[in-house]
Amino acid sequence: MKRLASLVLAVAVALPVAAHAQVPAGMEQLKPYLQVKPVAGDEETVRVFFSPSCPFSRMYFQFFKNLEATLPQDKTFAFTPLVNKADGIQFALSYLAVQKYYPAYIHNFMEAAFIGVQDKGLSTLNWAGIDRIGRAAHVPVSVPELVQAHGDTLRGSLQSLLVLQKSLQITNTPAVSVAGTYIVTPEFTGGDTAMFSQLVNGIISMAR
Repeated sequence: MKRLASLVLAVAVALPVAAHAQVPAGMEQLKPYLQVKPVAGDEETVRVFFSPSCPFSRMYFQFFKNLEATLPQDKTFAFTPLVNKADGIQFALSYLAVQKYYPAYIHNFMEAAFIGVQDKGLSTLNWAGIDRIGRAAHVPVSVPELVQAHGDTLRGSLQSLLVLQKSLQITNTPAVSVAGTYIVTPEFTGGDTAMFSQLVNGIISMAR
């Protein structure tokens, strides 16, 4: 596992610590979303940032899956892990590996991560926890070995993800990025799930 350890250390210094997003003063009255400088490459993307340890990411998981299934054909949907020290580089690399090489299992992997971390006390900070999550998701291969086999490619993907996360100013989960410009979290609707659903769908329509 030496290569895995080196891979983790190579990008660990770039990780932000998990934090709660702050809504700029007055923004609540102006509009219930944040707007950032458009991120190139995400113009037609609806991206959902999540964390395996976040109960709200888990609570909205089915809503996001339904959103993915009903998105207009000209839009791309992407689940994306929030990379932070709390969840660990290991989880982000593992998610990217499953997403790239075994995409049919990515929803299973997410659900197994939610259950493993939140119900069973598994840690995503070590490869043993990741291995158990992968097996629970029925990924056909060992996820730690998959990461090790494709380390260089995955490291590049992770570095790109860190740049994207910083550009979109994502600091908490779940967070929805629409068109690489508009950012929405359940905090903006006071936790009202119906209002959050309407807000997300409204911004997707607005961004067409």
